[in-house]
Amino acid sequence: MFRLIKHKLYNMRVNYIRSVTTGAVNLSSTIHLPDYADVVIIGGGSAGCNALYHLGRYGVNAVLLDKSKLTSGTTWHTAGLVWSIRGPSDVEMELLNATRRVLNSLEKESGINPGWINNGGLYIAHSNERLDEYKRMITGSKAFGIQAHLISPREAKNLFPLLNESSIQGAIYSSEDGVIDPTMLINALTKSAKSNGCQIIEDCPVTKILTKETIKNNQIIYGVETLYGIIKTDVVLNAAGVWSKNVANMVGTNIPLTPIKHAYIVTEPIQGVQNLPNVRDPDISLYFRIQGSSIAIGGYEPNPITIPSVPEQFSFSLYELDWNIFNTHLESMIRLIPKLSTTGIRTTICGPESFTPDHKPIMGEDPHCSGLFYSCGYNSAGMMLGGGCGEQIAHWIIHGRPDKYMFNYDIRRFLPEQRNNSIWANDRSNEAYAKNYNIIFPHDAPLSGRNFKTDPFHNLLVKEGAIMEECQGWERPGWFSSTENVEITLYNGYGTSGNMHDAYSTIVEKERSFNFSPYNNIIREEALACRKSAALFDMSHLGKFYLSGPDAQKASDYLFTANTNRDFNKTIYTCMLNHAGGVETDCTVTVIKPDANEILKPTFKERAFYIVSNGVSAYHTWAHINKVIAENSFDVSLHDVTEQIGILSIQGPNSRNIIELLVKEEISDESLKYSTAKLVKVKNEMVRLIRLSFIGELGFELHIPKSSCQLVYTTLMDCAKSYNMKLAGYRALCSLSCEKGYLLWGFDLRTNDNPIEAGLGFTCRNNGNYLGKIAVDQLRKIGVKKKMIRVHLSGTVPLWGLETIYRNNCLVGYLRRAEQGYSCGDTIGHGYIRHPNKEYVTKEFVESGKYEIEAMGKRYAVNLLQLPTSSNQNGTKNL
Repeated sequence: MFRLIKHKLYNMRVNYIRSVTTGAVNLSSTIHLPDYADVVIIGGGSAGCNALYHLGRYGVNAVLLDKSKLTSGTTWHTAGLVWSIRGPSDVEMELLNATRRVLNSLEKESGINPGWINNGGLYIAHSNERLDEYKRMITGSKAFGIQAHLISPREAKNLFPLLNESSIQGAIYSSEDGVIDPTMLINALTKSAKSNGCQIIEDCPVTKILTKETIKNNQIIYGVETLYGIIKTDVVLNAAGVWSKNVANMVGTNIPLTPIKHAYIVTEPIQGVQNLPNVRDPDISLYFRIQGSSIAIGGYEPNPITIPSVPEQFSFSLYELDWNIFNTHLESMIRLIPKLSTTGIRTTICGPESFTPDHKPIMGEDPHCSGLFYSCGYNSAGMMLGGGCGEQIAHWIIHGRPDKYMFNYDIRRFLPEQRNNSIWANDRSNEAYAKNYNIIFPHDAPLSGRNFKTDPFHNLLVKEGAIMEECQGWERPGWFSSTENVEITLYNGYGTSGNMHDAYSTIVEKERSFNFSPYNNIIREEALACRKSAALFDMSHLGKFYLSGPDAQKASDYLFTANTNRDFNKTIYTCMLNHAGGVETDCTVTVIKPDANEILKPTFKERAFYIVSNGVSAYHTWAHINKVIAENSFDVSLHDVTEQIGILSIQGPNSRNIIELLVKEEISDESLKYSTAKLVKVKNEMVRLIRLSFIGELGFELHIPKSSCQLVYTTLMDCAKSYNMKLAGYRALCSLSCEKGYLLWGFDLRTNDNPIEAGLGFTCRNNGNYLGKIAVDQLRKIGVKKKMIRVHLSGTVPLWGLETIYRNNCLVGYLRRAEQGYSCGDTIGHGYIRHPNKEYVTKEFVESGKYEIEAMGKRYAVNLLQLPTSSNQNGTKNL
């Protein structure tokens, strides 16, 4: 048996915050606050100190305030592991690379040892599925220069002799992994920051964030109030760890952050352990951190303890370890390392950590409070992500946006309703915690917090067999079952009874594979029906906005890369960029005629614009437009009508025939040209009909007021019976769009991709001025250092993204996404390539090479290589 020595921890709390209200001690004479700072950081843990370090390097006058002492919150008790590979995510690997660069240079820069021990890491696999995931991760990591490779059980035991090699099937060894001492790191970071002019003030709690309202009823930061006075500032960085929600509440906002108890134990010394690599065993949800001659062992349980709130005065404090929770790990850890059965426990650590609904940090500027930034919610990964995220948040604060694609960390990824719904946040965070070490399969789906937002067609489509998938809180059809109606039931906790064994979770379980989906034939039928006849897609989750007011055209000219000063009812595909020329979003813009009978009331008195954006980035789009409006003082209003309008899209050769039965208005090529719109009536209900395609076929969209959606849907289905129109979901749609080369924001297009690099130069006008135009014009003039390509492989090879691209046997990039082409029979991938000698990527360079794709360690020849389209005739459409 595992010999347990349960030390009852003495109270380690040290109360550094002295109450002014008691009058016991008055420290106002010893704490001197500056009158002004460029940035005030709240929180002296890993997130705050890493941000301070990078801001100092940029020459920013930053002040860090901590209500107690540095590291006293959760940083002091962190395990401090630093892995090289996470994900599979290209951005996370870039961030981890940035952290290691900081760790490797900090001692020379600061003169202080940051406590970085580069002892390497082992990632254990117990199943073939885990080995497949490892092969995928290793393949992707090659694009980032990470030294990691797959090894046998015997090789793993040679590196870590205490392992039971008979219990494992293989492992990854990464020589660049290691461990960091949190206190030593903070000392080195803060010394560097101070040398660059930054200040650190401990024992100084912030009691109030000072804001003022704008004309548009948003808030702007102008200072912070403490027990010892006020610091004027335009920027506050909320890096308060598990107390970050309390800080957000100071300005009347909320964030989806949940404190959860996370624990690890530290063994008594074990002979021969020193300098061994750290071990991560995701199949048993455990990590093993070498700590001198001992091992710190922690993990993620299926039933973690959520904390409603952590006391404000909890400095250097811990909770008593609940062995009823932690005991779930004992059998597994002994099976992997048998020596532990006769090893005692020196101490236990159980502290609060901040977790989020998708197990990713919360960063970026609050859309409702200008100048309030976040760097919190690190899900026990603050040490390994701290250096990279600190660099990004510093860039974010200084330049307005990060220089990497950080949307998956951006506060904008959460809808306001999600931020304010504590039940949703807690349930989803609980599930994300329990699944932290699960294999990330391409079509995995959360079971908690579902049906958060449903559109007017939801119940109708579920009855027709829709198998739903989630997109930023919205349910949308993934594909349609012809044999059953599947509803998503109430979440009862991960690993418990209830919806873990219902019809929907059974479908999700069957799709947990790196092979093609077992429902592939169903999805193929949907896609082929669209090519041969017609298919109906519900696209109601897309973001929908009206831009109106005296400056509507002026604002549109600056926001959009394409020319929107067009005839009424013209629909334009366009991008919106940031100052660096990165694509913040792509969308369609329809020019609205004043005083027309709009589908929603009231009508507009001036020229207006109807904007439809990507579903994933809908709220992000709203936030981006609002910020640009505020920064430029445009006299306009932006109305979010996403929930007030449903969208049905009829695509395929017979789509016009069906629409002609639905409406009386003329919709021939002459009367309704491609990329134009008109108001039509269906059963006397006003609908906006837009002729658009996102699959390269004839197609139309019906934009319908919410109150009319069900009537229009049932009427449409009656009209379509003679043409055998098929209901189709987003799996088919993504395949169809990829076959024709259409781009998907968040994958093919990101905030650090320029339209010229992506082949979207046709959306960028030459005349006038728009946000990001300088960067676009520069690349047009000098050329690009990266370029998007499209590759076709044999249809028998499943690809999912992060597969590496080789040109003439030289690694030049990786795939951002891949789809199975059901009508062409190929597997299709989109990715960016760079010149191996860092030269410009020319058309000749792209087309003259011989290409291969490496997937899970095996290379496949590219059958067809294409550059993205340079014309808008294909009707690129956001999804």
